[in-house]
Amino acid sequence: MSGILQVRDTIRDFLRKYDEVISPLFRFVAAWLMFWSINQLYGYSDLFARSIVTFLLSVICALVSGATATLIGSIVIIFNTFFVSKEIGIITFLLFMIIYFMYMRMFPRCGWILFFVPIMYIFKLNFAIPLVVAIFAGASGMVPVAIGIFLYKYAGCIKDINEMLITASDKEEIDIYTYLIDNLLKNKEILMMAIVFALVILVTFFIYKLPFDYSWYVAIGVGGLCNILFAMVCGVALDVEVPGGSLVLGTIIGILVGVIVMVCKRLVDFSRKEVVQFEDDDYYYYVKAIPKYNVSAKKKTVKQVTSKRTEEKSKD
Repeated sequence: MSGILQVRDTIRDFLRKYDEVISPLFRFVAAWLMFWSINQLYGYSDLFARSIVTFLLSVICALVSGATATLIGSIVIIFNTFFVSKEIGIITFLLFMIIYFMYMRMFPRCGWILFFVPIMYIFKLNFAIPLVVAIFAGASGMVPVAIGIFLYKYAGCIKDINEMLITASDKEEIDIYTYLIDNLLKNKEILMMAIVFALVILVTFFIYKLPFDYSWYVAIGVGGLCNILFAMVCGVALDVEVPGGSLVLGTIIGILVGVIVMVCKRLVDFSRKEVVQFEDDDYYYYVKAIPKYNVSAKKKTVKQVTSKRTEEKSKD
């Protein structure tokens, strides 16, 4: 245990010492991943596909707030979709306007989830999403997770429409609106994933907040089991195929991330738990105090060195 604590405290002290450099660097990497995923899913413009443009946009996002970075990413997506067709561009613009006014304006801190979800889908780790979001965002992450799933599937539909527009002759007309309705609003996979992820986030966050010992670790374990169970049950109920390998691997990674976060944030000693009760004129107070594990500070020994001349003078 002491070895883990020493490693944790060393990393934490290093991050605090160089926070002015590390925080912008972390935001730069996160922004680069965001624009990389946008190019993978919505890369219809040669302008944003250039490395120098991606680099400059990532630098800008590293220097601004998270909400502003999310807004820049949304603008890039909208701009890309206009290269498919004017109708798709307008639909995408209206879609992001609805997302902004209905949710992002009230919960700007959860904007990162919109782009985190497609990135995890690209790496086939989508089943790690609910556990990670439950730890970092809580119950408020349910809506942006559903929106992120929709944006990922929306990118697939736009890709199909773009291919059809390229191969279609002048006489053929493609009803874009009908195609989007049939493949998005009637998509059982989107419904299933949104339901499963919402339930897992709720269960994990609910147990996470219960006032019993080791509730944080129990929440992560139960959330992982529910993730597998709910996915299998909803897959059978909605007749949607669930990839077993991706389900198990994503759940394991989500659990590992949760445990690492808990070790870094809230590694406490429940054996030294104390409960205090007191009252005033209006209320009774019940306070539970649990000390954190800390590495004991090393005792410093100071050795006094005196010269021979000083000793002789002191004798005289």
